[in-house]
Amino acid sequence: MQKKKVFWIFSIVILFVMIYSSFMIKNLTTTSYGKLDKVFGVVTKINNYFSPTSLKEKSTYEIREALHKSATKWSPKPISFSNIKNMDIKTSSNQVPVRIYTPDNGNDFPLIIYAHGGSWISGTIDDYDHICRKLSKNSKAIVVSVNYRLAPENPFPSGLNDMYNVLQWVYLNAKSINGNSNLISIVGDSAGANLSAVVSQMARDKSGPHITSQVLIYPSTNIYELNTESWSYFGMDYNLTRENSEKFIDLYTPILEDRRSEYASPLLSENFNGLPDTLIITAEFDPLRDEGESYGNKLKEAGVYVISTRYKGVTHGFISMGNLTKKADKALNEICTYLQKQFNKKI
Repeated sequence: MQKKKVFWIFSIVILFVMIYSSFMIKNLTTTSYGKLDKVFGVVTKINNYFSPTSLKEKSTYEIREALHKSATKWSPKPISFSNIKNMDIKTSSNQVPVRIYTPDNGNDFPLIIYAHGGSWISGTIDDYDHICRKLSKNSKAIVVSVNYRLAPENPFPSGLNDMYNVLQWVYLNAKSINGNSNLISIVGDSAGANLSAVVSQMARDKSGPHITSQVLIYPSTNIYELNTESWSYFGMDYNLTRENSEKFIDLYTPILEDRRSEYASPLLSENFNGLPDTLIITAEFDPLRDEGESYGNKLKEAGVYVISTRYKGVTHGFISMGNLTKKADKALNEICTYLQKQFNKKI
Protein backbone atom coordinates (compact mmCIF):
# COMPACT_ATOMS: atom_id res chain seq x y z
CA MET A 1 0.00 0.00 0.00
CA GLN A 2 2.82 2.35 0.95
CA LYS A 3 4.63 1.60 -2.33
CA LYS A 4 1.49 2.40 -4.33
CA LYS A 5 1.16 5.71 -2.55
CA VAL A 6 4.78 6.62 -3.24
CA PHE A 7 4.34 5.60 -6.90
CA TRP A 8 1.29 7.84 -7.36
CA ILE A 9 2.92 10.78 -5.61
CA PHE A 10 6.02 10.35 -7.76
CA SER A 11 3.90 10.10 -10.93
CA ILE A 12 1.98 13.26 -10.03
CA VAL A 13 5.22 15.16 -9.36
CA ILE A 14 6.67 14.02 -12.70
CA LEU A 15 3.46 15.02 -14.49
CA PHE A 16 3.50 18.41 -12.78
CA VAL A 17 7.15 18.96 -13.75
CA MET A 18 6.40 18.01 -17.36
CA ILE A 19 3.41 20.35 -17.56
CA TYR A 20 5.35 23.18 -15.94
CA SER A 21 8.36 22.61 -18.22
CA SER A 22 6.12 22.57 -21.28
CA PHE A 23 4.51 25.83 -20.13
CA MET A 24 7.91 27.44 -19.51
CA ILE A 25 9.28 26.34 -22.89
CA LYS A 26 6.20 27.70 -24.64
CA ASN A 27 6.51 30.95 -22.69
CA LEU A 28 10.21 31.33 -23.56
CA THR A 29 9.86 30.51 -27.25
CA THR A 30 6.52 32.05 -28.23
CA THR A 31 6.52 35.72 -29.17
CA SER A 32 4.15 38.15 -30.84
CA TYR A 33 6.14 37.73 -34.06
CA GLY A 34 6.57 33.95 -34.28
CA LYS A 35 8.24 31.04 -32.52
CA LEU A 36 11.89 30.67 -31.66
CA ASP A 37 13.35 27.20 -32.06
CA LYS A 38 12.89 25.39 -28.73
CA VAL A 39 16.45 24.77 -27.52
CA PHE A 40 17.74 27.92 -29.16
CA GLY A 41 14.96 30.05 -27.69
CA VAL A 42 15.17 28.68 -24.15
CA VAL A 43 18.96 28.90 -23.88
CA THR A 44 19.28 32.38 -25.42
CA LYS A 45 16.40 33.80 -23.38
CA ILE A 46 17.87 32.44 -20.14
CA ASN A 47 21.33 33.67 -21.14
CA ASN A 48 19.98 37.15 -21.90
CA TYR A 49 18.19 37.21 -18.55
CA PHE A 50 21.34 36.51 -16.54
CA SER A 51 23.74 38.52 -18.70
CA PRO A 52 23.62 42.33 -18.87
CA THR A 53 22.43 43.46 -22.30
CA SER A 54 23.27 47.16 -22.16
CA LEU A 55 26.82 48.07 -23.16
CA LYS A 56 26.17 51.79 -23.48
CA GLU A 57 28.26 52.82 -20.46
CA LYS A 58 30.95 50.16 -20.89
CA SER A 59 34.53 50.82 -21.96
CA THR A 60 35.77 49.66 -25.36
CA TYR A 61 37.65 46.83 -23.66
CA GLU A 62 34.51 45.69 -21.79
CA ILE A 63 32.42 45.89 -24.98
CA ARG A 64 34.94 43.77 -26.86
CA GLU A 65 35.00 41.19 -24.08
CA ALA A 66 31.19 40.99 -24.09
CA LEU A 67 30.98 40.72 -27.89
CA HIS A 68 33.75 38.11 -27.96
CA LYS A 69 31.85 35.94 -25.46
CA SER A 70 28.62 36.39 -27.41
CA ALA A 71 30.31 35.40 -30.70
CA THR A 72 32.12 32.33 -29.35
CA LYS A 73 30.03 31.00 -26.46
CA TRP A 74 28.09 28.48 -28.54
CA SER A 75 30.70 27.85 -31.24
CA PRO A 76 31.60 24.23 -32.01
CA LYS A 77 35.13 22.90 -31.81
CA PRO A 78 37.00 23.72 -35.05
CA ILE A 79 37.27 20.85 -37.51
CA SER A 80 40.73 19.46 -38.29
CA PHE A 81 42.50 21.50 -40.98
CA SER A 82 46.14 21.05 -41.93
CA ASN A 83 47.13 24.01 -44.13
CA ILE A 84 46.69 27.31 -42.27
CA LYS A 85 49.07 30.24 -42.61
CA ASN A 86 49.15 33.61 -40.85
CA MET A 87 50.76 36.56 -42.61
CA ASP A 88 50.68 40.35 -42.87
CA ILE A 89 49.71 42.06 -46.10
CA LYS A 90 51.57 45.31 -46.65
CA THR A 91 49.62 48.31 -47.92
CA SER A 92 50.70 51.88 -48.57
CA SER A 93 49.69 52.89 -45.04
CA ASN A 94 49.72 49.82 -42.81
CA GLN A 95 49.95 46.04 -42.56
CA VAL A 96 46.81 43.91 -42.48
CA PRO A 97 47.01 40.55 -40.68
CA VAL A 98 45.28 37.70 -42.51
CA ARG A 99 44.87 33.98 -42.01
CA ILE A 100 44.92 31.82 -45.15
CA TYR A 101 43.18 28.43 -45.25
CA THR A 102 44.22 26.24 -48.21
CA PRO A 103 42.57 22.91 -49.09
CA ASP A 104 44.75 19.82 -49.48
CA ASN A 105 45.70 18.32 -52.82
CA GLY A 106 45.51 20.76 -55.67
CA ASN A 107 46.20 24.24 -56.93
CA ASP A 108 44.51 27.04 -58.83
CA PHE A 109 41.86 27.10 -56.12
CA PRO A 110 38.98 29.59 -56.07
CA LEU A 111 39.41 32.32 -53.44
CA ILE A 112 37.12 33.53 -50.65
CA ILE A 113 37.86 36.72 -48.72
CA TYR A 114 36.14 36.59 -45.32
CA ALA A 115 35.17 39.64 -43.23
CA HIS A 116 34.27 38.76 -39.64
CA GLY A 117 31.46 40.29 -37.60
CA GLY A 118 31.76 42.33 -34.43
CA SER A 119 29.90 45.61 -35.02
CA TRP A 120 33.04 47.23 -36.55
CA ILE A 121 34.61 47.52 -33.09
CA SER A 122 35.22 43.90 -32.13
CA GLY A 123 35.99 40.45 -33.50
CA THR A 124 39.16 38.73 -34.66
CA ILE A 125 40.13 36.02 -37.12
CA ASP A 126 40.38 33.67 -34.11
CA ASP A 127 36.68 34.15 -33.29
CA TYR A 128 35.67 32.93 -36.76
CA ASP A 129 38.30 30.23 -37.23
CA HIS A 130 35.76 27.38 -37.07
CA ILE A 131 33.64 29.02 -39.79
CA CYS A 132 36.57 29.65 -42.12
CA ARG A 133 37.80 26.06 -41.80
CA LYS A 134 34.40 24.75 -42.87
CA LEU A 135 34.09 27.29 -45.67
CA SER A 136 37.44 26.27 -47.10
CA LYS A 137 36.93 22.52 -46.76
CA ASN A 138 33.32 22.36 -47.96
CA SER A 139 33.62 24.86 -50.82
CA LYS A 140 37.06 23.56 -51.88
CA ALA A 141 38.43 27.09 -51.93
CA ILE A 142 41.16 29.12 -50.28
CA VAL A 143 39.80 31.36 -47.54
CA VAL A 144 41.62 34.59 -46.68
CA SER A 145 40.25 35.76 -43.32
CA VAL A 146 40.98 39.44 -42.65
CA ASN A 147 41.87 41.04 -39.31
CA TYR A 148 40.83 44.50 -40.46
CA ARG A 149 41.33 47.54 -38.23
CA LEU A 150 38.64 48.26 -35.66
CA ALA A 151 36.95 51.38 -34.34
CA PRO A 152 37.12 53.53 -32.27
CA GLU A 153 40.93 53.53 -32.63
CA ASN A 154 40.49 53.28 -36.41
CA PRO A 155 37.04 54.59 -37.40
CA PHE A 156 35.38 54.53 -40.84
CA PRO A 157 36.76 53.95 -43.43
CA SER A 158 39.89 52.28 -42.00
CA GLY A 159 38.57 48.72 -41.78
CA LEU A 160 36.85 49.11 -45.13
CA ASN A 161 40.10 50.22 -46.77
CA ASP A 162 41.84 47.18 -45.26
CA MET A 163 39.27 44.89 -46.85
CA TYR A 164 39.61 46.51 -50.26
CA ASN A 165 43.43 46.46 -50.05
CA VAL A 166 43.33 42.74 -49.23
CA LEU A 167 41.06 42.17 -52.24
CA GLN A 168 43.61 43.92 -54.45
CA TRP A 169 46.50 41.93 -52.95
CA VAL A 170 44.67 38.62 -53.38
CA TYR A 171 43.93 39.42 -57.01
CA LEU A 172 47.53 40.37 -57.77
CA ASN A 173 49.12 37.55 -55.77
CA ALA A 174 46.64 34.72 -56.28
CA LYS A 175 49.17 32.42 -57.95
CA SER A 176 51.62 32.75 -55.05
CA ILE A 177 49.03 31.20 -52.72
CA ASN A 178 47.80 28.60 -55.27
CA GLY A 179 44.68 30.61 -56.07
CA ASN A 180 42.81 31.59 -59.23
CA SER A 181 42.50 35.38 -59.60
CA ASN A 182 39.48 34.93 -61.89
CA LEU A 183 37.48 33.25 -59.13
CA ILE A 184 37.21 35.55 -56.10
CA SER A 185 34.18 35.72 -53.83
CA ILE A 186 33.73 37.87 -50.77
CA VAL A 187 31.87 36.65 -47.69
CA GLY A 188 31.04 38.41 -44.44
CA ASP A 189 28.66 38.34 -41.51
CA SER A 190 26.96 41.26 -39.75
CA ALA A 191 29.39 44.22 -39.80
CA GLY A 192 31.65 42.08 -41.98
CA ALA A 193 28.75 41.66 -44.41
CA ASN A 194 28.40 45.44 -44.47
CA LEU A 195 32.09 45.70 -45.41
CA SER A 196 31.72 42.92 -47.98
CA ALA A 197 28.78 44.63 -49.70
CA VAL A 198 30.67 47.91 -49.79
CA VAL A 199 33.89 46.32 -51.08
CA SER A 200 31.86 44.90 -53.97
CA GLN A 201 30.62 48.43 -54.70
CA MET A 202 34.16 49.80 -54.49
CA ALA A 203 35.47 47.12 -56.84
CA ARG A 204 32.77 48.08 -59.35
CA ASP A 205 33.43 51.80 -58.95
CA LYS A 206 37.21 51.40 -59.26
CA SER A 207 36.97 48.97 -62.21
CA GLY A 208 38.16 45.94 -60.31
CA PRO A 209 39.25 43.56 -59.12
CA HIS A 210 36.42 41.41 -60.45
CA ILE A 211 34.33 39.67 -57.78
CA THR A 212 32.57 36.46 -58.84
CA SER A 213 29.93 36.58 -56.09
CA GLN A 214 29.24 37.86 -52.61
CA VAL A 215 27.64 36.18 -49.60
CA LEU A 216 26.14 38.55 -47.04
CA ILE A 217 25.20 36.91 -43.75
CA TYR A 218 22.67 39.03 -41.82
CA PRO A 219 24.21 42.22 -43.24
CA SER A 220 23.94 45.70 -41.77
CA THR A 221 23.06 47.85 -44.79
CA ASN A 222 21.73 51.11 -43.32
CA ILE A 223 23.48 52.61 -40.31
CA TYR A 224 22.03 56.07 -40.89
CA GLU A 225 18.52 55.05 -39.79
CA LEU A 226 17.49 52.04 -37.73
CA ASN A 227 13.88 52.38 -38.80
CA THR A 228 12.67 49.06 -40.18
CA GLU A 229 9.90 46.90 -38.75
CA SER A 230 12.43 44.29 -37.66
CA TRP A 231 14.24 46.96 -35.62
CA SER A 232 10.96 47.82 -33.90
CA TYR A 233 10.14 44.13 -33.31
CA PHE A 234 13.50 42.80 -32.20
CA GLY A 235 15.59 45.82 -31.16
CA MET A 236 15.08 45.33 -27.42
CA ASP A 237 16.83 41.97 -27.00
CA TYR A 238 17.54 38.96 -29.28
CA ASN A 239 21.37 39.35 -29.07
CA LEU A 240 21.49 42.72 -30.86
CA THR A 241 19.77 45.76 -29.33
CA ARG A 242 19.09 49.21 -30.73
CA GLU A 243 20.79 50.85 -27.74
CA ASN A 244 24.00 48.86 -28.20
CA SER A 245 23.96 49.23 -31.98
CA GLU A 246 23.66 53.00 -31.76
CA LYS A 247 26.72 52.98 -29.48
CA PHE A 248 28.68 50.82 -31.95
CA ILE A 249 27.67 53.02 -34.89
CA ASP A 250 28.77 56.14 -32.98
CA LEU A 251 32.19 54.58 -32.46
CA TYR A 252 32.50 53.42 -36.07
CA THR A 253 31.23 56.60 -37.71
CA PRO A 254 31.65 59.52 -35.28
CA ILE A 255 30.86 61.93 -38.14
CA LEU A 256 27.11 61.74 -38.62
CA GLU A 257 27.18 62.59 -42.32
CA ASP A 258 29.47 59.62 -43.02
CA ARG A 259 26.58 57.31 -42.18
CA ARG A 260 24.71 58.51 -45.27
CA SER A 261 27.58 57.44 -47.51
CA GLU A 262 26.94 54.42 -49.74
CA TYR A 263 30.27 53.14 -48.43
CA ALA A 264 28.86 53.05 -44.89
CA SER A 265 25.20 52.33 -45.69
CA PRO A 266 25.13 50.39 -48.96
CA LEU A 267 21.32 50.34 -48.97
CA LEU A 268 21.40 54.13 -49.50
CA SER A 269 23.39 53.82 -52.72
CA GLU A 270 21.85 55.27 -55.88
CA ASN A 271 23.50 52.65 -58.08
CA PHE A 272 23.04 48.90 -57.69
CA ASN A 273 24.03 48.01 -61.24
CA GLY A 274 27.03 45.87 -62.05
CA LEU A 275 27.30 44.20 -58.64
CA PRO A 276 28.13 40.48 -58.33
CA ASP A 277 25.69 37.61 -57.92
CA THR A 278 24.61 37.57 -54.29
CA LEU A 279 23.46 35.17 -51.58
CA ILE A 280 21.85 36.88 -48.58
CA ILE A 281 21.27 34.98 -45.34
CA THR A 282 18.94 36.52 -42.74
CA ALA A 283 17.55 35.39 -39.38
CA GLU A 284 13.85 35.67 -38.52
CA PHE A 285 14.39 37.27 -35.08
CA ASP A 286 17.10 39.72 -36.13
CA PRO A 287 16.77 43.53 -36.12
CA LEU A 288 18.91 43.54 -39.29
CA ARG A 289 16.56 41.17 -41.11
CA ASP A 290 14.54 43.71 -43.08
CA GLU A 291 17.44 45.88 -44.22
CA GLY A 292 19.31 42.80 -45.41
CA GLU A 293 16.33 41.64 -47.42
CA SER A 294 15.71 45.17 -48.71
CA TYR A 295 19.27 45.24 -50.01
CA GLY A 296 18.62 42.02 -51.86
CA ASN A 297 15.48 43.52 -53.39
CA LYS A 298 17.42 46.58 -54.57
CA LEU A 299 19.97 44.32 -56.24
CA LYS A 300 17.21 42.30 -57.93
CA GLU A 301 15.61 45.48 -59.26
CA ALA A 302 18.98 46.35 -60.83
CA GLY A 303 19.16 42.97 -62.56
CA VAL A 304 21.57 41.28 -60.17
CA TYR A 305 21.02 37.56 -59.58
CA VAL A 306 20.09 37.22 -55.91
CA ILE A 307 19.16 34.33 -53.62
CA SER A 308 17.76 35.40 -50.24
CA THR A 309 17.17 32.85 -47.48
CA ARG A 310 15.52 33.65 -44.17
CA TYR A 311 16.24 31.12 -41.40
CA LYS A 312 13.25 30.84 -39.11
CA GLY A 313 13.32 30.53 -35.34
CA VAL A 314 16.81 31.95 -34.83
CA THR A 315 18.43 35.28 -34.01
CA HIS A 316 21.33 37.44 -35.16
CA GLY A 317 24.64 35.60 -34.91
CA PHE A 318 23.15 32.11 -35.25
CA ILE A 319 25.75 30.95 -37.77
CA SER A 320 28.35 31.02 -34.95
CA MET A 321 26.11 28.95 -32.66
CA GLY A 322 26.62 25.44 -33.99
CA ASN A 323 26.41 23.95 -30.49
CA LEU A 324 22.94 25.45 -30.07
CA THR A 325 21.23 25.06 -33.43
CA LYS A 326 21.60 22.79 -36.45
CA LYS A 327 20.66 25.75 -38.60
CA ALA A 328 24.22 27.07 -38.23
CA ASP A 329 25.56 24.12 -40.23
CA LYS A 330 22.56 24.23 -42.55
CA ALA A 331 23.34 27.84 -43.44
CA LEU A 332 27.07 27.11 -43.87
CA ASN A 333 26.23 24.19 -46.14
CA GLU A 334 23.95 26.43 -48.21
CA ILE A 335 26.75 28.99 -48.51
CA CYS A 336 29.34 26.39 -49.56
CA THR A 337 27.01 24.83 -52.13
CA TYR A 338 26.23 28.27 -53.53
CA LEU A 339 29.91 29.19 -53.77
CA GLN A 340 30.82 25.92 -55.48
CA LYS A 341 28.14 26.56 -58.12
CA GLN A 342 29.43 30.10 -58.60
CA PHE A 343 33.02 28.93 -58.95
CA ASN A 344 32.01 26.24 -61.44
CA LYS A 345 30.20 28.65 -63.74
CA LYS A 346 31.88 29.33 -67.07
CA ILE A 347 34.07 32.43 -66.87
